[in-house]
Amino acid sequence: MLTNFLNGFYNGKDVEVLPAQESFRLSSFAKANCLVQIDEDVMNCEKGEMVTIHLIPV
Repeated sequence: MLTNFLNGFYNGKDVEVLPAQESFRLSSFAKANCLVQIDEDVMNCEKGEMVTIHLIPV
C-alpha cells in the first residue's frame, strides 16, 4: 500500500476532496489549493474526520 495525496480545496476551515482525481483529468489540478494526505493504513475516511493537508503555494 501507498500513502495517497488527493487534490483538495481548503477554505480556511474545511477541506473538500475534489472529483476527477485521475492524472489525465486536469480540472481538479486547476481548482486545488492543497493536497489531502491519506495514510496507507486508512481504508475509509468519513466527513468530519481530521486529515493532514499540504497547502500549495500560490
